[in-house]
Amino acid sequence: MNQKAMRTSRVRRSITPARLAGGAAARWATTYLYRGEKRQAKRKQAMLRTAEDVTRTMGEMKGAAMKLGQVLSLMAGVLPEEMATQLATLQSNAPPMAYGLVEQVFEREYGQAPDRVFRKFQKEPFAAASIGQVHRAELRDGTPVAVKVQYPGVRQAIEHDLANVGMMIGLGGLLARGLDTQAIVTELKEGIRAELDYLREAAWQQRYFDAFGGHGFIRVPKVYHELTTSTVLVQEYIKGRPFATARTLPQAERDRLGEIIYRFCFGSLYRHRLFNGDPHPGNYLLLDDGAVAFVDYGCVAEFSEDVVAAFKRLIRGLLAGDIEEWRRSTEAVGILHPGAPFTTHELYEHMHWYWAPILGERVRFTPELAAEMVRRNTMTTGIGGQINKHCNVPEGMVFLTRINFGLAGLLAGLGAAGPWGAIVEEYVDDRPPSTELGRISAATTRDGRPV
Repeated sequence: MNQKAMRTSRVRRSITPARLAGGAAARWATTYLYRGEKRQAKRKQAMLRTAEDVTRTMGEMKGAAMKLGQVLSLMAGVLPEEMATQLATLQSNAPPMAYGLVEQVFEREYGQAPDRVFRKFQKEPFAAASIGQVHRAELRDGTPVAVKVQYPGVRQAIEHDLANVGMMIGLGGLLARGLDTQAIVTELKEGIRAELDYLREAAWQQRYFDAFGGHGFIRVPKVYHELTTSTVLVQEYIKGRPFATARTLPQAERDRLGEIIYRFCFGSLYRHRLFNGDPHPGNYLLLDDGAVAFVDYGCVAEFSEDVVAAFKRLIRGLLAGDIEEWRRSTEAVGILHPGAPFTTHELYEHMHWYWAPILGERVRFTPELAAEMVRRNTMTTGIGGQINKHCNVPEGMVFLTRINFGLAGLLAGLGAAGPWGAIVEEYVDDRPPSTELGRISAATTRDGRPV
């Protein structure tokens, strides 16, 4: 990738998705020349080839296109296995930009080259994502740091990409059947535009660093604000294993990791009114002491005390089995329009899937559960589709939808089981810790309450 291509190839960025869609459709059409098992084999080959093409293209385009691939890769059970497997590589293995472009960013931001700003600066990045890549470096005193550098021209490219990502989802109707394309694109616009400001991200990360300092199993990297700019973020380097390695661990360890991530996501919401809405594996590192480092804060929302109180009311109604109270609270928080022409039982039967993980004593996340959560919330036909027309995603809650789907997919990949409802009760009603991790959390937080 070069700077000129990122900044000036707007026509090409429109043509590329269309070409992908046409190629995929033609490839699929040729499978009709065969019958029986031969046709099925050809279709599998076509899907694998399309998955490879889409993943490569999204990685090269970066920006909104790549962010879309990361979001889709989390939707376990919704995408064909071949597509999900390929898209998962976008979580940390995107094609990097040339080092000359990194030098250009540093000249613009600091007026000097990277090796003058830092004692040491590795030219090859160790991670490349949708809007930037990360290099190892050392401060003047030898402190190891991770330096995230934003791709030149990505801001301009993103605005153009957002008009085309719907085509990337559909690919001629071959992929992600049942997904509400417009809903995903709308959410993508909200999140990715905010992620472009690294000063904003650094401020959110500092909030998390202050909240989780000294925690027993959650690590947040320190930010070096004096070196951070709007397109370069400098933070503590934390050595850890990629989250993808968790799939090889015994189930008990995967359950433990699932609980850590769950507590981080929802403990942040209920204890600190903060919500990190980008739950993909490239943002998590497994540490040798059993902790997990959470290293990306580009997509964060803060909720008011009134909104959190409304969430708590809704959860209490659900956990108590009081579905009339649940209906009233969903209307109060803005998820359901008042006066929807359905019985409360009809609404609950369709909508409770969004909260399914907390409705059992111990629930295991599976691809089937994750897929059903997405399917119910994106239905456009039948009674589910009719109910969805009376539902809404209130302002500020797109992050909740994103993480609920994304977290379900991530935990389904682990097959993680846990007492999710009991954990949420710790937050909603200040119940005592329900697990060993809860007790460790309570012992290492400043207010003595589990996160």
